[in-house]
Amino acid sequence: TSRSVFFANEYLQIDLGGIAKGYAVDRSIHILQGLGVQHATVSAGGDSRILGDKRGEPWSVGIKNPRGKGEGQDGVALVLPMIDGAISTSGDYERFFLNKSGERIHHILSPKTGRPVKGIQSVSVIGPEAIMTDGLSTALFVLGLEKGITLINSFEYFDVVMIDDGGKVHFSDG
Repeated sequence: TSRSVFFANEYLQIDLGGIAKGYAVDRSIHILQGLGVQHATVSAGGDSRILGDKRGEPWSVGIKNPRGKGEGQDGVALVLPMIDGAISTSGDYERFFLNKSGERIHHILSPKTGRPVKGIQSVSVIGPEAIMTDGLSTALFVLGLEKGITLINSFEYFDVVMIDDGGKVHFSDG
């Protein structure tokens, strides 16, 4: 059996950006654990993995306010206490440009239209491993608010914080 993939179109490529950083963050934590480290955070862009606690209390993980400053904290929409887990955020606010008519053109594209997804500014998925939270944050962004929250509520051990185009924060059941 062949374990290779090829495309008839020579210009088509696979980009593992949807899970690669999450995988790297998880591997880093596994290496640290192998060295006896019990308390650490590892981050790569919008993907973080927390190992243990912060010497007796949870780590504080901020979710960025996609359009400006948060209440009482510079640029942070909310802060989550975390122990032993992962969080990954996909958003329309890091890699984007405004076109001539002021429309935000970002890197998360709808597979149906080939255009940037609308309706969501930020999706942060919390779970046990970053490889899963990384992929899920992008998938839920594409699915949108209602379908995204419905899907994540069907998974055990995963939750989501979504910020819609109006800046309103939405949470999954957990």
